Amino acid sequence: MQKNLSLKKFTLIFTIVPFLIFAQGDIDSQIENFKEIEDMGYICEGKFAVGKFGCGDTLFWNVVQMKEQAIEPLIERLADTTKSKAFVPNFGGHWTIGDISYATLQEIIHGIPTFDLLPVEFDASGCGYCSYWQYLRQGRENRLKFQKAVQDWLRRYRENLIWVSDYNFSSCDCRGQHPNGGHFEVKK
Repeated sequence: MQKNLSLKKFTLIFTIVPFLIFAQGDIDSQIENFKEIEDMGYICEGKFAVGKFGCGDTLFWNVVQMKEQAIEPLIERLADTTKSKAFVPNFGGHWTIGDISYATLQEIIHGIPTFDLLPVEFDASGCGYCSYWQYLRQGRENRLKFQKAVQDWLRRYRENLIWVSDYNFSSCDCRGQHPNGGHFEVKK
């Protein structure tokens, strides 16, 4: 009986582990391909559609739809300065893999307190969100500090994350059905 149980465990482990490794590799390769993104959701005119100009690239939304399994790989890439093809409206420059990874996290987990995690304030009387872009673009060290702050925040609140079914978007002015049908947020 014991031998039979051990064989079942052995078979189960060797069936599941390759699948998990493949899934992790798939997420990593999709995040690596963020450099090919040409359009990040900003202002999506009319009804939202994945891949529609102004609504965000299909690759971005594919990773958003991976939900919880994408969270750690996205955090690992927050300091990545590899530039994408997507231009940042109003602030200039190109989105990096790290920037896109954070926007993806914001669609999976709504309410991440960006400016509580940065040593700069939201520029309410000036350019607004530009202080985020300026801080991160000052150097890789700033990106690494931000990455650590996001990791620490998630470690602190992960147990309190709940799934909320809705169609609200976090990173763009989009209307319509959210590809996830909801998001995680910290339980109030």
